[in-house]
Amino acid sequence: MHKIYLLLLCLLPLMSCSQNKTSESPAEKSDRIIPQQNFTTLKFEAEGKPCIALINNRYIGYKEKSKFSLSLFIMVNTIDKNKDGHPDEKETEIFNSLQTEIISELSKVLGSYCYVGTTTMPGYRDILLYINPEDREKATDILKKLKEKNSRIDTISFEEDNEWEAVASFYEAISLKN
Repeated sequence: MHKIYLLLLCLLPLMSCSQNKTSESPAEKSDRIIPQQNFTTLKFEAEGKPCIALINNRYIGYKEKSKFSLSLFIMVNTIDKNKDGHPDEKETEIFNSLQTEIISELSKVLGSYCYVGTTTMPGYRDILLYINPEDREKATDILKKLKEKNSRIDTISFEEDNEWEAVASFYEAISLKN
């Protein structure tokens, strides 16, 4: 299981925040300051079972939250699981491929988005993103198509969350951990 999370740590920086621009002027490049990406693994319990969150530290103190005020949480069912409801090794590989496909397809249509991370809960995983509210319809169209192709995708939920309250506890835990 530890190997799997290391693999995720290697892949996630490639997918964490997207700019769908084809070119930038030198002024745009110099004005853009991107914090170094770093993911933290948090362990917690839900319903007496262990859970894991892999959270992108990049957004601690992020000042542009209001531009990405719509949370997008994608629940993916775990089919082959261990006693705690977490995916076995084969299932983790399937999930990683599906997550890569989801992020790749969203990257093609969304201007920008913020990839916060994932949570592994008993029986499912959530992919956590924040997007610009104007991109909701584009994201919905892509995700509906993906859901039709893959029965593991269970729910797709959007919620207006200007202050990113839905993920605030993860960032508080990271701050306490450091």
